[in-house]
Amino acid sequence: MSGILESVRSSAPAANADEPFFDDSDYLCDIAPRELPAGHVLQRYRIIKPLGAGGFGVTYLAWDDLLQRKLVIKEHFPDMLCERTSYKLDLQLRDPDREDTHTWALNNFRKEARVLATLRHPYIPRVYTWLEAHNTSYYTTEFIAGPSLAHVAADYAVHGKRIPQAGLYATLVRLLDTLDYLHEHEVLHLDIKPDNILINNQGLPKLIDFGAAREANGNIIPGSVVESTGFSPAEQFAYSEGLGPWSDIYALGATFYYIITQECLPGGRKRELLDETPPLATRSELTPYYHPQFLASIDRAIRPAPDDRYCSAAQWIADLRP
Repeated sequence: MSGILESVRSSAPAANADEPFFDDSDYLCDIAPRELPAGHVLQRYRIIKPLGAGGFGVTYLAWDDLLQRKLVIKEHFPDMLCERTSYKLDLQLRDPDREDTHTWALNNFRKEARVLATLRHPYIPRVYTWLEAHNTSYYTTEFIAGPSLAHVAADYAVHGKRIPQAGLYATLVRLLDTLDYLHEHEVLHLDIKPDNILINNQGLPKLIDFGAAREANGNIIPGSVVESTGFSPAEQFAYSEGLGPWSDIYALGATFYYIITQECLPGGRKRELLDETPPLATRSELTPYYHPQFLASIDRAIRPAPDDRYCSAAQWIADLRP
């Protein structure tokens, strides 16, 4: 992992205990910003800054005043249903007639937190606590100090280098072990991509952002599945049809395809109709750096048809062995 480790040494901004708390005067406007402001306190947690936002929520870097440590807070905020209005930080429905949909989404968020709280794996951040405020819910998780795999790959590309195979292989095997664990517990991640894999200061991967995760046998309704073009397989666009471990396998393969080539795969549905993606194992610019067996395993993982891929993470790991 030394090749990756050299590129991932970074530190998050230190929490400042003297940072001013939220001032209501900042919010005397018609529509409040989606994110909670820096300095705002949720029970014992003080917001340092937003880390990101998706269609179903916002994540924040925060400081735990009791345990004196940084952590991540995930806020349930389906922006198609809710908004923050002037003078308030409470979430309000955009359309009162969609109360049932919002209740479903909130219950799903609670279920997500409960499922994640049961997971114990070295490459999955721990869930700590649950809280409610501002007409919505939150849960806190372990903070990972380190860049995303996308950032690591971009850093190598900027310097005209390729990530060494030893580092990639070790990272892939660890992530496959993570998927094997999730799938044994009947959890599908369903949003694996370079931005959702962090590399910590020891060079180890952490799979984050379980906002799209579902139980393998769970009920999925249209609109509730995240679709990341270039990383999501075709069956994910069908919502409830044919999702399984092979769906996460495809996304992980597409992730490694990207960090090796710095190219996104065409959309899953497009490839299902006509796949013109040249196999990695046949690309002459790659074979001097990566073993053909390693490249061929990624090629199999990203095949458009689920039946042509690995059916499990364990099967992929076995195929990597000499």
